[in-house]
Amino acid sequence: MALQRLPLAIHTNVADLIDQLRIAQIETFGRGASFLRRERKGRFYWYVRSPQVQGDRKERYLGLETPALLATIEAAKASKTAVDGRRLIVRALRGAGLHAPDERTARILRALSAAGAFRLRAAVVGTVAFQTYGALLGFTLPSQAVRTGDLDIAQDYGVSIALDDALEVGFLEVLRSADPAFSPVPKLDPGKSATYRTPDGYAVDVLTTSRDAGDAETSRLAALKTDATPLRFMDFLLRDTIDAVVLHEDGILIRVPAPARYAVHKLMISRKRSQANPKRRKDLEQAKALIHALSADDPFALREAYAEARGRGEVWRKLLDEAVTLLPETARVALDA
Repeated sequence: MALQRLPLAIHTNVADLIDQLRIAQIETFGRGASFLRRERKGRFYWYVRSPQVQGDRKERYLGLETPALLATIEAAKASKTAVDGRRLIVRALRGAGLHAPDERTARILRALSAAGAFRLRAAVVGTVAFQTYGALLGFTLPSQAVRTGDLDIAQDYGVSIALDDALEVGFLEVLRSADPAFSPVPKLDPGKSATYRTPDGYAVDVLTTSRDAGDAETSRLAALKTDATPLRFMDFLLRDTIDAVVLHEDGILIRVPAPARYAVHKLMISRKRSQANPKRRKDLEQAKALIHALSADDPFALREAYAEARGRGEVWRKLLDEAVTLLPETARVALDA
């Protein structure tokens, strides 16, 4: 598969844009915000308390302590948001051939980002996540693999119940701030919904990790204030998610699965879908594109994710073996090198 590598300057602009959006995210808590360090089980986490809302003493979760997070907090204390500069970067990146979602998807992602969903470690999965990998890896992605008409949001169940923070309003209310036409699609269990749909068929699905073989139809995600559908393999996909940027207006900071995990996950999922499902072929196309890009850019991460999945048991190995037989020789070599 021939992917076009983008100039190094494009890759640098993407990294700079993500850094600016991280700072802008913290700036939304206002001048004079208090940054607080908390210890839990030997690890340190950072929270912020905003002075903007009188009487609101709630601490908002920022993340696990890392050198990058500490640097972002310091930069946010001294920075003024440069919206116009970010718009210019986004325009240049889109002009270079990088993909962006449709207008409605972008509005929904901006609403979720502003509400704090991605700060709370929700992640975009599926094709909308795939659209961001070209910018992260410095390649143009095949256009046939980036088209979609829906949006998948996922959060690890354990993360959701462990966070001492949550959306201010319900997940459906956040969606309706972007498009008032959203309604919940009820599950068999009355009063529960993990899918939200507009009358013209646009759907947002909320997914989570499967906890055991006897999962209920839905699990409640406390941090996102919604029910979610538990899916197998989701724990593999959501481990160590990363920041990414959606190229809309001045940029939208979201979280997505690590590209190597996404590629391996798509190999397995492609074998779980029926022959008649059109997503089956797209899964494989996305996996092939990422394997090609990662084999040049980060082959260790690709091989590590593949080896981890194969080590998860016979069912995982069988699905991967079936998918790998459909890959070109160069992709097979990249996985097993």
